[in-house]
Amino acid sequence: MLSTGTTPEAGLRGRLEQFGLATVLTFLDLERRSGELLLVADDKIGRLWLRRGQVLRARIQASRRVNRAAIYDLLGLDRGLFSFTQRDLDDMDDEIGAPTTLLLMEAARRIDEAAAAT
Repeated sequence: MLSTGTTPEAGLRGRLEQFGLATVLTFLDLERRSGELLLVADDKIGRLWLRRGQVLRARIQASRRVNRAAIYDLLGLDRGLFSFTQRDLDDMDDEIGAPTTLLLMEAARRIDEAAAAT
């Protein structure tokens, strides 16, 4: 059943235990989707805004971490919920300036370095 309200419904949702954030971002990048990705974990609420699959901006509620730092923090989540709502974000400024693939590769490098240091 379609919603008749003014609030758009999430077109993609799930659990991070089943599909990690890196997988979700890769899918949205490949599909060139635009909209807002909401992440809710035990102690964090994160938001990422994407235009044609590229992350433009990222925030964590009640945190000073923004953009790349927020993305790298959110990519470390292994539990929680996500929902993606498609929206037109053509007027939003790109605060990150990097392709999604580059962000994911940098996050993987950071994880590898942290594992090697322990």
